[in-house]
Amino acid sequence: MSLTYSLHPEVDLHVTGRISEADARRQAITAEAIMRRLADQPGVILADEVGMGKTFVAISVAVSVALSNLGGRPVVVMVPSTLKNKWPEDLGLFCERCLPPELARLIKFPKDEKENGKAISNAVEFLKLLDDPKERRSSIIFMTHGAMSRGLNDSWVMLALIQRSLHRRRNVGSLKRVLGRFLGDLLQKKHITMKDDDIWNKLLAAPSNEWLVLLKDITQENDDPVPEAIFKLLPELDTSAVFEALQEIPQRRTKHFNAKLVAARHAIKEQLRDVWTECLTKFRQRLPLLILDEAHHLKNSDTRLAKLFRSEDSFADAEAISQGALAGVFERMLFLTATPFQLGHSELCSVLDRFQGIHWTGKSAPSEGFDSFSRARQSLRQSLDRAQEAALCLDHAWGRLANDDLRVNDHTYDSVEDWWIAARDGNGLSVAATEVIACFDRAKQSLREAECFLQPWVIRHLKSRELPGETDLPRRERRVGAAISLHSDMESERFPEDRGLDVCGDALLPFLLACRASSARPDSRPVFAEGLSSSYEAFLHTRMMNGEKSTDEDDDTNDDPKATTDTDWYLANLDALIAPNDASDLQHPKVDATVARAVDIWKQGEKTVVFCHYVQTGRTLRRRISAAIHNEILRLGSGKLSCSMDAAAEELSRIGKRFFDDDGPLRRACDRETRQLLAKFQGLAEHEDALVEIVRRNLRTPSFLVRFFPLGEDGEPDELMQTTFNATDQSGLAFGSVVGQFFAFLVERCGTDQRSAYINAVKRIQTGAHFGVDSASEYDDDELQGDAADRLLPSVRLVNGQTRSETRQRLMLTFNTPFYPEILVASSVMSEGVDLHLNCRHIIHHDLCWNPSNLEQRTGRVDRIGAKAERVGQSIQVFIPYIGETQDEKMYRVVMDRERWFNVVMGEDYRVDVRSTDKLAQRIPFPLVAAQELAFRLEAQTVEGNECVSHNRKPDIAQNLRSEN
Repeated sequence: MSLTYSLHPEVDLHVTGRISEADARRQAITAEAIMRRLADQPGVILADEVGMGKTFVAISVAVSVALSNLGGRPVVVMVPSTLKNKWPEDLGLFCERCLPPELARLIKFPKDEKENGKAISNAVEFLKLLDDPKERRSSIIFMTHGAMSRGLNDSWVMLALIQRSLHRRRNVGSLKRVLGRFLGDLLQKKHITMKDDDIWNKLLAAPSNEWLVLLKDITQENDDPVPEAIFKLLPELDTSAVFEALQEIPQRRTKHFNAKLVAARHAIKEQLRDVWTECLTKFRQRLPLLILDEAHHLKNSDTRLAKLFRSEDSFADAEAISQGALAGVFERMLFLTATPFQLGHSELCSVLDRFQGIHWTGKSAPSEGFDSFSRARQSLRQSLDRAQEAALCLDHAWGRLANDDLRVNDHTYDSVEDWWIAARDGNGLSVAATEVIACFDRAKQSLREAECFLQPWVIRHLKSRELPGETDLPRRERRVGAAISLHSDMESERFPEDRGLDVCGDALLPFLLACRASSARPDSRPVFAEGLSSSYEAFLHTRMMNGEKSTDEDDDTNDDPKATTDTDWYLANLDALIAPNDASDLQHPKVDATVARAVDIWKQGEKTVVFCHYVQTGRTLRRRISAAIHNEILRLGSGKLSCSMDAAAEELSRIGKRFFDDDGPLRRACDRETRQLLAKFQGLAEHEDALVEIVRRNLRTPSFLVRFFPLGEDGEPDELMQTTFNATDQSGLAFGSVVGQFFAFLVERCGTDQRSAYINAVKRIQTGAHFGVDSASEYDDDELQGDAADRLLPSVRLVNGQTRSETRQRLMLTFNTPFYPEILVASSVMSEGVDLHLNCRHIIHHDLCWNPSNLEQRTGRVDRIGAKAERVGQSIQVFIPYIGETQDEKMYRVVMDRERWFNVVMGEDYRVDVRSTDKLAQRIPFPLVAAQELAFRLEAQTVEGNECVSHNRKPDIAQNLRSEN
């Protein structure tokens, strides 16, 4: 059946409090543009900047296709495993808020036993969903990346293969008796045997499509264990290899029994790979749409994910004859990625090549046909080749530009931005500058030509660089280098960008030794110097892992024995200077500055995300920030209570306990204020008691009391509590308003499942014992990571690769509330697919990454639709500290320079050894106005009459300059 590719008219993307009317209008236009293009071509890439709501756009497309195909063929959405909960939750919210109830009921998707949306993780689950009868078949199926690559590694399919291998074979009675005893071991399902010791004989004697009746009381399953597609395929298979493997299983539990059993299991699983390939080869069902999130993972055609879409045979007659597992299964594809141009231009073309894996025949095939698609791909590839060549020529010409070239008609400019505007006339320029202008014009022309070829395939919107509303405030304000220092806030003007943090005192000698060691090996990447700039602990860890090289260091070597000897001498002395037992006592310029800034933001009632690259640095920062906040709590408490710090700690504990006196006046006053706020939200009636307790638990903590509660003041409990709820944070929001906004968020912006998830997460998060008291029960082992619980505060949390996914999810949810945690120290695992924006507008990039797109991904965690910055009308504060005159400053300058070039020279891969970074760091920064002039413009457009009208406002260049500086 041919589908109509158009956005369903009753989809309304405006969600009060979550998606503004302006954002909803842009998203609807984007979804309409996608649907319009899918009518004529095999696929589209949606590449909006981070935090612009690509998920909701994609869901609106998926729902529109599903509603035109009710009860028929499901839409498949493949997502990273880290987002396996988020996508189904967002679909649930979409159905509740963006569709009329009568349509929402028609959208079905897999759910778990608690009726929460879920993403399936293997091929058998996928085939089972396709077996469902029409009345309960899923409209949309979520699958994790790799689900289809894992094939049929399923115990019941293995059993069906075993049963088939025994079919019509003679003299297998003894083998069946052996299997009756040992199938539970072979299939790793001993618990089934314990419930019915004869179950395996019963199953072997019955066809697999009758197993559900035998297993229903044991497994509580409602689906046939073996999907219909596999059941129909089994008679066609050669299962002799399985039979031979089964004959090797001993009849008794000898000393070789386990080894023989494992060998048999592996042989059967090997056969399953062939079954899966054969199954998909004979797969006759065509599915209307595949949506693939994080599509940049397809850039390498040799990855398992990319191979799923690779067609081994050519399309001579525009017919999809493929040996790739998913080629020819889907009629259209929609790919999502926020960073399309971090790929090389050939890699981007490789992603687009995956579109050839759709089904090209029949009424639903794209109107342009495969031949037209092939010609378009070739033209695009050639155009991008020319654009990349011109951009690289410009990059090389710019690299030869010196400060002496920043002049026009004998007038010298201090600002490269001002020089560029004057130099565009092309008069009175140096030879190097003239070449730059010529290369720029050629690059601009080539990029505009490539843009025309790219526009049908890629849609990309950029955020406004200003906060929404009648304001000229920058959306982000970068504070770099020494600007993270608290001293910069007290000066009449901010520290200039070219000033880094000073190295002085105890830190002077370690950094001098690291500098000398780097100079001795200019052709290698000084990972030890990067680690040292992060923290002493990171330096020691990188040295301990593999001498002076870490696992991610370049393979460059230096054959100069003298250089190696010198390096070893410097590093040996550096090791001794910051031995593990002494490192925590030494001053560290960046660690000290990050800790001080994080504590200052906390003191003013705001939340902070701190990103760092090194695991050891993250642990150090959590420990140091905890200690600093603990000291600040005692200092503030003693000042307000006019007593010693020890007495302040006891008094804060006493006041906190009063909030839990069963009939205490302070508890009653707190509950009364909270219930007055809750009275405005009838949708929270069933959660009222839980929310009242949540507020009370967080309010009674020393961390809260010293900042918001009127300590040392006399008054009735109701008056004290009113003063507390009226106390404001740095953004000007009263605590009561923040709590009220959270209640409104739960009602207006959350679906039923999300609302319960938030409340349950906040109920579970511990507000903690006091610092210095045994509080091990407050943390799971994956949170402690070897630290002593009594050295940590529960308001400061750490998330890295060692943190379990459920713990990450819980901390992400609670960080988005007004409650604990207040400071999140995170690694790259929190830099994609995570929302941290609802109550945070401060971010510290303690460590940089050589890839500029990673910086944008991190900042995008707090810069999203509906962010706190938008609600309060104050800029997101982005701190990028670096240590002056060290490898850290070089890295900063290189990354900032390449950030400007990122959308011009696609997917560049530059060397990061000492000599190369020295050269790159000395380059004149590329003007922002020039970078914007060259960048691709790929906004969605809507057709009005005969004209295409863009719905993406061009960024204000002057405003961008203000926001970056």
